[in-house]
Amino acid sequence: MSTLRTLLPAVAGPLIVVLGLTVLDSAPLVFAFYHVLLCLAVPAWVSRSAGLGLGAHLQALGVVRRGLQVGLSMGLMSALLPPALFQLAPELFPDSARLHAALADWGLKAAAPAGFLFFLAVFNGPAEELFWRGWLLRAPRPGRGLQVVLALLFTSYHAVTIGRLAPNPGAAALMLAGVLGAAVFWTWTRARWQSVWPAVLSHTGATCGYLFVCSRLLDVT
Repeated sequence: MSTLRTLLPAVAGPLIVVLGLTVLDSAPLVFAFYHVLLCLAVPAWVSRSAGLGLGAHLQALGVVRRGLQVGLSMGLMSALLPPALFQLAPELFPDSARLHAALADWGLKAAAPAGFLFFLAVFNGPAEELFWRGWLLRAPRPGRGLQVVLALLFTSYHAVTIGRLAPNPGAAALMLAGVLGAAVFWTWTRARWQSVWPAVLSHTGATCGYLFVCSRLLDVT
């Protein structure tokens, strides 16, 4: 797999997210064009064009039996981390007014955020990991330098959402460092277990844990 063929879709991801949230002010468009089209549909189309069936495509993404058990353990620990951190350092999290304002800025119904939270909890982690740690790291795996570039690109567009949600620059810097550290760790798990499950389940757990805190702050019932 050539460097260019890896970098082009990897650069497209941040561009779609930044354009969608800062110019078009539309999280639904980001969901459609980033999560669904780029992260899921494009890899499936490329595999189909190469003559791969569904089974071969999933195997290329790392959707195999290996790593499932350890992934479940990582997912549970990741889900518990944000609520625990909130108890220890609530100043790192946005307040209700900031959350509602961010949702409104992104074209979402700030008065009824439950659907948005549900979508993120169910789709965000799996879609992103199947793309970033699944498809972009499929065999032949990129070299270590390119893996670092991919981790940085993954982290880059989180600056938009974190910058809008974080209550202060210190909290934003800490959260961005956490995203970068997670990207590097998930890249390592992909190689260690030859599976995308640890990354998918750990990312999903972390997302659910953070959204649980947000739902409490928003008083979502």
